[in-house]
Amino acid sequence: MGGRGILFVGNDATRTGAPIALLHFLRWYKKNGSRPFSVLLGEGGELTDDFESLAETWSTDRSRWCPGGTRATLLSKAGLAWWARRAEVRDVRRFTPQSSPALVYVNSIVSAHAVDMLAPQAPVLTHVHELNSGFQLVAAPARSRLLKQTRQFIACSNTVREYLIREHDVKPEAVETVYESIPVEQVRPERTRQQVFQELHMPADSFLVVACGTINQRKGADLFLQLAAAVCSRRADAHFAWIGGGRPADVAKFEDAIRAVGLAEKVRFTGTVSQTADYLAAADVFALTSREDPYPLVCLEAAAVGKAIVCFADVGGIPEFVEGDCGFTVPHLDIMAMADRVVSLLDSPECRLTMGAAARRKVAQRHDVSAIAPHIMEIIERTIAGR
Repeated sequence: MGGRGILFVGNDATRTGAPIALLHFLRWYKKNGSRPFSVLLGEGGELTDDFESLAETWSTDRSRWCPGGTRATLLSKAGLAWWARRAEVRDVRRFTPQSSPALVYVNSIVSAHAVDMLAPQAPVLTHVHELNSGFQLVAAPARSRLLKQTRQFIACSNTVREYLIREHDVKPEAVETVYESIPVEQVRPERTRQQVFQELHMPADSFLVVACGTINQRKGADLFLQLAAAVCSRRADAHFAWIGGGRPADVAKFEDAIRAVGLAEKVRFTGTVSQTADYLAAADVFALTSREDPYPLVCLEAAAVGKAIVCFADVGGIPEFVEGDCGFTVPHLDIMAMADRVVSLLDSPECRLTMGAAARRKVAQRHDVSAIAPHIMEIIERTIAGR
């Protein structure tokens, strides 16, 4: 192997699932892979420096990456200074790699527009981290072109694989399931449960149920509040925390809803944080209230710190992880059934510990980067070879 390199194309560098999954793989590949690589991002984000530390990193739209662009008005003075330091990031119109890449690795269907700008001649491998909501973020022509250009697909769960075959006529032999992965040993809290509770202004003897994600309808932030109301009506010692941010309008609506339903003393909202492990480790239960979620990394992170998971059926791939030993899967969007399971876990320390231990073992055995990344590398080489 060796020789010509790989161009990894990502939709952005935000602290969300697909970019984080790509970073996990590239860190492993930098140490273990055999080919040089570079990165092309549709937009920037908090993780830009992380990508640049691994490889030459390009942008498809410089106007979005620096002051004077369409997003400059959203930045604070500190943010403007940060973007100014990114001025060396190149525009894709001057993207001239020294040689044609051996492969274009497209991370996320949302990267379709960046691939359109490239018009790649090399084989395309597309790693799909989305279901229908993600596909709808991409204009149909660009989405269709990417699907036709792709020689091989990787699906992040069996649910995503079945979706590609059923809804987009992808041939079964052209799509392979490779579950998401995390560096399990690196998911470690920096603060104690007591410190987190103090930050959240929660009584030391209370229970904490945590959810994590961008505040939007897909992630079910509104369903999380319904769950909190149902559980708190039965357990006065239960508290809830949502970890993650969102668009200012969505955040404001969420905070208003907390007050409107009378949960201001029971539900905490942290906004975006870099160290989610602190909150996951401090929790008693992790609740995934998403209406649709292909295979969220945060569930694997919750498992890595030994937490039982409660999720809905038929919304994505996490039931494939939870199975019957790591938590509970309840009927589709059935809030009362989810509340029943959360209460049962709060009532049973033994059950929480047993399921949490099973989750920790499973994520270490099946979902560590060191176990998953070699499989992705093998698919890369197979795709380059045309097999």
